[in-house]
Amino acid sequence: MTVPLAPLPCRTAREAMAEKGTTKKVGRLIRSARMHRGLTQKDLAKKLGVRSGSYVGMLESGLCKGIGIGRLEEIASFLHVNGVERYRWLAAAGHLHPQLFGALMKSPEQWDEVVQMLGGGRSRKKARA
Repeated sequence: MTVPLAPLPCRTAREAMAEKGTTKKVGRLIRSARMHRGLTQKDLAKKLGVRSGSYVGMLESGLCKGIGIGRLEEIASFLHVNGVERYRWLAAAGHLHPQLFGALMKSPEQWDEVVQMLGGGRSRKKARA
């Protein structure tokens, strides 16, 4: 039985390139932190509850469409990425506007409050079909 694929949303070439650059940036950060911890892609995949390291490889190479804030926070937690570096990840993934990130760099005491407002740290609920 085949399932029809939903049509992809229309994007301009500029939007597609910007998204690709964003996913590559956060992918490089994930790869660097994973390697710093001495983990393989398969090790990280296992911690994330996915079957193979190919998912992690796709994240790291920027082949995934994007990464949600919940999943990014989960990966950062597993890799012990905290503080300023964690917020760099959020900014690289497009979850923090560059101007907001710049302002937070000047007032780091507000970071946790902003992440809570963006939905980070909440339990993920399964969508009902």
